[in-house]
Amino acid sequence: MKVLVCARGYNSFKENSLGCFELDQAKALKALGCDVRIASLDLRSPRRARPLGAKLFAQKGVHCVTVNSMSSALPSKAADTLAKKAAAQAVKWICRDGWKPDIIHAHFTEIASAFRDEADKLGAKYVVTEHSSAMNKASPDEKTLAQAKRAYSKADMVIAVGSALSAAIKQSTGVNAETVGNIVDTQVFDLNRQKHDGAFRFVSCGNLVEIKRFDVLLDAFAKLSDTSAVLTIFGDGPLKSELLAQCARLGIAERVTFAGHKPRDIIAEEYAKSDAFVLASRSETFGVSLLEAMCSGLPVAATKCGGPQDFVWELNGRLAEVGNAKSLAQAMEDIQMRIDDFDSERIRRFVMSRYSPQAVAERLEEIYERLLNS
Repeated sequence: MKVLVCARGYNSFKENSLGCFELDQAKALKALGCDVRIASLDLRSPRRARPLGAKLFAQKGVHCVTVNSMSSALPSKAADTLAKKAAAQAVKWICRDGWKPDIIHAHFTEIASAFRDEADKLGAKYVVTEHSSAMNKASPDEKTLAQAKRAYSKADMVIAVGSALSAAIKQSTGVNAETVGNIVDTQVFDLNRQKHDGAFRFVSCGNLVEIKRFDVLLDAFAKLSDTSAVLTIFGDGPLKSELLAQCARLGIAERVTFAGHKPRDIIAEEYAKSDAFVLASRSETFGVSLLEAMCSGLPVAATKCGGPQDFVWELNGRLAEVGNAKSLAQAMEDIQMRIDDFDSERIRRFVMSRYSPQAVAERLEEIYERLLNS
């Protein structure tokens, strides 16, 4: 089976990069025996210095092409036109040796809208996976909704990475989306628990932006009755200075570490030394950072923000109300008091059964075969 994955990507003057979710799926499908290639678009504004046009390269053993069009700074109609032209160029380059996909699988609203017409040209089945938080709401903005309707209207299958996102898509577009989660890196995030005798260690990970609500997490952490507990936060972003100031006001600065943006292996090392993971997001279409922590055997405290309701339950964590520091603090304290009740091996097995590369690739292959035989 030949599968063309349509992704976010860019090639700068120094390096090539692809969207992590898309690349993880492409590698997993290849490992399952599919003939996979990636066509990616960089539609960001000209402020990002990079060469125009197409570039062929290989990444993680997968044949790839990226086209930079810089269309996002333009008005919607012009941007969509240029994005479609970029998608057509990407497909032309990736198929220049006569390769022809059976399945075109596009990820994210804007990318899926751009590639929509290419499936008809090649006679391929068209699959869209939606990840975008912009669609995880009752009323998406006008541009996003128009792109979604355009992409979904030609799709043979629409997939959402979470059931809450699937429900939101149904409400805003009328499309029934099947739920298939993202892949978790089960090799890097391994069960390598390291016991310690020190303070209880909470850990979190995410961009320091408003939607992740690290301000709520800090308020919740300050409410804990255990004033010896510590918190490590991985990630960077525009709110870092505000969050540091908040720590000082709350009197918790000495117990909170902002570790910055780090690669997966460094984060995994910290998870091995931690006791529980916590995330206070306002909205998550999936919640891969939660599952990476669970794959490392950690119980998690999360908010009822969409994605986490699919996989957080009493045997692996606790759910709290969105934007409610008191509710989140209660969830964190409950995990701390009952930490010996959580079975790290069982938590990891649950993740492996549903979100490992093999598990997700097998789900996708079943969908592809169903479409090709319909």
